Amino acid sequence: MRTRSKLLDAAALVFAREGFHRALISDIVSQAGVGQGTFYRNFASKREVFEALFDRLVATLLSEFGPMSDRLPMNLSEYREASRSVIRRMADTVDRNRELFLLLMRQAPSVDMEFGQKVQDTYDRFAQMAQYYLDHAVAQGFARSCRSPLVAQALVGIAVRTVDLWLADRLPVESLEDAIEDLVDFAFTGFQKERDNA
Repeated sequence: MRTRSKLLDAAALVFAREGFHRALISDIVSQAGVGQGTFYRNFASKREVFEALFDRLVATLLSEFGPMSDRLPMNLSEYREASRSVIRRMADTVDRNRELFLLLMRQAPSVDMEFGQKVQDTYDRFAQMAQYYLDHAVAQGFARSCRSPLVAQALVGIAVRTVDLWLADRLPVESLEDAIEDLVDFAFTGFQKERDNA
């Protein structure tokens, strides 16, 4: 298992540096300091190791929902804070894996049609998580009824575009923290003007 993990870490560096299409298995084994036989005992191909990296990163991101799932929000304030917290943890994960995440966002859909579908299925998994929390909030009576499958997909779209801008250093705000605050606030209030506490 340690060898497989070592190969995955080496592959992450090589893919980030070379991109999926230009990276060679010889580059990966050289980075890992192992022979090609060791690679083929763990992975059948370059695509398989790329997919394993994708799966590992997605599993890490999905695990960030754990605390929110373990203690479901019971009011709007808890839901808002739990949402901020999940997004911050996910942003930290993305930031720690910045080059790999950018590579996966940009190149994973171009690996082949099957991988392109895998990316779409992954977005759907995140939308299903968002829908679960939306439906919970509606059922508990602290969120208005909505077409939660549609709203959940829209939230994922907002997140994907925001991350893409952030990783390209084109985020139109001072910091990622500002973006998180603005987007969470907008998700919870929409276009409604804040009332003065007068």
